[in-house]
Amino acid sequence: MIRFSILTRLICFFALMLNLSGCQSLFFWPTPELVDSPKRFGFSYENVEFQSSDQTRLHGWYLSSTLSGENSRGTVYFLHGNATNLSYHIANLYWLTEYGWNVFIIDYRGYGRSEGEPDFQSVIQDASSGYQWLRDRGEENIIVIGQSLGGAIATGMLGLNQDIRVSGLILDSTFASHREIFRDILGKSWLFWGLQIPLSWSISDDYAPQNFIAALSHTPLLIVHSDADTVINKKHSESLYAQAGGVKRLWIAQDLQHGAIWQDKYWQQQLICQLAQWPKLMPAEHACSTSASQN
Repeated sequence: MIRFSILTRLICFFALMLNLSGCQSLFFWPTPELVDSPKRFGFSYENVEFQSSDQTRLHGWYLSSTLSGENSRGTVYFLHGNATNLSYHIANLYWLTEYGWNVFIIDYRGYGRSEGEPDFQSVIQDASSGYQWLRDRGEENIIVIGQSLGGAIATGMLGLNQDIRVSGLILDSTFASHREIFRDILGKSWLFWGLQIPLSWSISDDYAPQNFIAALSHTPLLIVHSDADTVINKKHSESLYAQAGGVKRLWIAQDLQHGAIWQDKYWQQQLICQLAQWPKLMPAEHACSTSASQN
């Protein structure tokens, strides 16, 4: 989920007036305290500690498939959105363990128990280090799901590291451009509406998903968004879909708010069916059809 406040916008405004660059902190809203989601949702996990490429200590959870007598189908590597920490976001996908999937979720630097301070470049490094931890563990069939800001991080991770190859990429409610989503947010405020374009130039677009998406044509790509998302407009996903090459599919959910798609039972089932057919990508309405499941 993307969150901004009037105060931090004002801080960014005055920073711009003073000819300072950045304002990347607007995109990161970490909290250190973990909530007791394992008890609430009834799953077990392995605490994972690893290091980013600059030796920053990071933290994650690894959830194993709960299907007995079967090998796992693979691992979903979940890169969460910009607020709170992994203990809040795991509610989106922990249930995949009941369908044969391992789930690995990390906190970027500054989130939860991970050390350091986040910025656009460093969180991509963190995600890349999490991928390497999975590879060192022996995981092979890895599908990355990036939600909101996590989708931007996932796209940057794959675009900047040609040696990282995954079985698939799912972008959930992701923006195409840091600068454009910042402009969209400012445009909703009467205080900043007239300044949205000049203020947006304080935001770097060096790591924008639109810079990398075309180069990921070797990776099957599913993009998911809701037409009722009031935080990140679906135009961002439509833009990324148009720029993407290779095997791709766009799903548009109806009447669901930002970050809520995988909390809906219908969309949970569509994702389960789609993952079972990967890398063949189906329209959402056909993902669980009898004919689709037989192909």
